[in-house]
Amino acid sequence: MEKSNNGMLTQATGNGEPQGVLSATPVFGRSDFVCSLELEKANLPENPTAADSVYEIVKSELIIDSKPDMNLATFCNESYTDPWGAKTVEDSIKKNFIDGHEYAGTATAALRCMHIIGKELGTNFDHPDDVHTDAGKYMYGTPTIGSSEAIMLALIAHKFMWNQSHRVLLDNYDSIGIKVDPRDQPVILMSSHVHGCWDKYCRYYGAVPLYVPILGAPYAINNTDFISGILNTKIDDQHSEYKQYAAKIRSTMGYVESQGDRTIGSLVMCVGAVVGSTFTGSQDDVKIIDDAVDIYCKEQNQQYSFEQKLKFHQAFEKWYRFQHEGQIPNRIPGLVDIPVHVDAACGFVFMFASNGSQVKFNFKDCPKRVASINLSNHKYGMTFTGMGCVLFKDKHVVDRSLVYNITYLGGNFSDYTVNFSRSSAMIIMQYYNFLRFGRSGYRAILDNCIDNAKWLIDELASNTKLNRYFKNISNNHRADGKQAIHMPVVVLTWADAVADKQIGWDLSDFSFRLDRFGWSVPSYHLPTYIHEDTDGVEVLRIVVQQVITRSRLQNLVRNMETLIDELEAKAKKQQSKTCVVES
Repeated sequence: MEKSNNGMLTQATGNGEPQGVLSATPVFGRSDFVCSLELEKANLPENPTAADSVYEIVKSELIIDSKPDMNLATFCNESYTDPWGAKTVEDSIKKNFIDGHEYAGTATAALRCMHIIGKELGTNFDHPDDVHTDAGKYMYGTPTIGSSEAIMLALIAHKFMWNQSHRVLLDNYDSIGIKVDPRDQPVILMSSHVHGCWDKYCRYYGAVPLYVPILGAPYAINNTDFISGILNTKIDDQHSEYKQYAAKIRSTMGYVESQGDRTIGSLVMCVGAVVGSTFTGSQDDVKIIDDAVDIYCKEQNQQYSFEQKLKFHQAFEKWYRFQHEGQIPNRIPGLVDIPVHVDAACGFVFMFASNGSQVKFNFKDCPKRVASINLSNHKYGMTFTGMGCVLFKDKHVVDRSLVYNITYLGGNFSDYTVNFSRSSAMIIMQYYNFLRFGRSGYRAILDNCIDNAKWLIDELASNTKLNRYFKNISNNHRADGKQAIHMPVVVLTWADAVADKQIGWDLSDFSFRLDRFGWSVPSYHLPTYIHEDTDGVEVLRIVVQQVITRSRLQNLVRNMETLIDELEAKAKKQQSKTCVVES
């Protein structure tokens, strides 16, 4: 350290120029702003840099980012909370949520949030009003970093039970008489419109994905033909309309002998359903999926004798006790016992919007096989990014052996997460939001979002300049013969009149040009048969968040009209050039 001319202490840089928090040199007069840090080389500087310099450098680097309040691509709340919500976040951001003993108030707030959501979804709490005793004793749900972790935690619980059952059947074939194969792997049956984290789970945790194709409107599973057909298809099948699924199972498992009468369903550890898909905002009909899976399980279990079921029950308990030092399992599954997991990342819309109850997806509406549901609180729960949760039907879904008792942070703290350390801020923000908004506050915000989305759909349909090129394919659910908008999402594809014509530009061009006005509107192709395919129709997606007001949508429409004018003029000019060349 050395004294500057005004007597203030400063720290010298490598070239002798004073720098540091106390430097009197104007920020933009410093060498930091003539590339002395060589940021593009991503090298760690040898010396410290003044905090105000670094702030301005980082700020200038991030200026190319999209504006969060004009980001129509994301479902996440990136742009707004009130000043008291912001202060709540600031007060909690330094606290590590995993330290449940040190931050007991935070842990209690998290339990209360899980209880609030669980009650909305119909979780069967033993003592629903005793948050301290009840939630601490059993695993009914847990906050997560987002829906990806939440889905993985649900699937981990379901895979655990599948693994246990399969091992019992494999080891006790002589007594139970039910054939399984040591090459078996657990299978997840789901829509091709699931979020990418489902496929990640399969890759990372050793499960086999089978996708139900989404061939067109309403871009969701709305009948049980494929679900029931795939479940009931024999693994050895080579002739039915579902033979490609059987072929995938045989090739993936590497079976060396016939599987006899075994069906694909005998390998399924979970069936996945989606409400509010990331691709179109559409909802699978969870109720009919719940019924279809339950029918399959009941029909399969009827094939087995009481003696087989009893021997399986006894063998399962014996194997579990052997593995877990004499403990009794939470639950002993049936011989065929397939759970349904519902990916309800945007579930706050269905929980609180005025027409949300029309979407049947929770434990109350689908009581047979739906065992777990995830939500993204950082979407329409309106925390900032970094908060999701998974809720379970009851205390029996997650085996107690999966819940860790953390003792080395002081006291005892139960933990069922993939992640470990994380800030408490978003959990406390959710607690704040519940208390701040209440049920009617959430309803008012979400109804506004849906009304604005409906306005945009109607405006685009009636706009003679835009409806020549675009049509809406989202929210294709109908009630009483009328369109019922359940998600504040607008997904556009080509209008029928231009779908097969060469017009000189595509939707990705349009998306790119909208960026000129500051809008982030993604363009992509819908998957049809496999999640990562891009073989479906090309679309633009507009997500209407709480900050996307009617006036902003009016600006968006005007900007879209301007682009159409420009593109049409460009196409005419190009056509004129072509005619001149040909003549």
